[in-house]
Amino acid sequence: MRTVNLSWRQVEELSRKLVKNVRASGFKPQYLVGITVSGLFPVALVAKVFDTKDVAIVSARSYSKRRQGKLKVTALPKVDLRGKRVLLVDEIADRGTTLKHISKILKTHYKVGQLKTAVLVVNKKNCETWPDYYMLTVDKWVVFPWDSRS
Repeated sequence: MRTVNLSWRQVEELSRKLVKNVRASGFKPQYLVGITVSGLFPVALVAKVFDTKDVAIVSARSYSKRRQGKLKVTALPKVDLRGKRVLLVDEIADRGTTLKHISKILKTHYKVGQLKTAVLVVNKKNCETWPDYYMLTVDKWVVFPWDSRS
């Protein structure tokens, strides 16, 4: 399988540019929500650039050894997001299923005021639900610096 390998430096640069694009759009998030596990790295970098500690986490997974399965949400934020402007952050939108599902939870269960989605990378070949903000489009498997090499 063909791959794209991203370095930490590239991820940091993509994260900075992502925040720049969010700001340029006029959206001012009051809370960032990251999706574990791989979305923790980008949401931490994005939070640093936004200079905010208002970050919540959703624990969800759908991949096991490069195979997408059924999405399982195992933990939700314990913060009041009602009426807030929220930026949902993940590392990649492969099909966009995770973003779509978590967005629905944030809108219906948490009653967020305004929700935007952001990822570093979109799989342009497979993505059905595109995020509001993204930095890179690929049609290959992406290996992030935090991914296991084994």
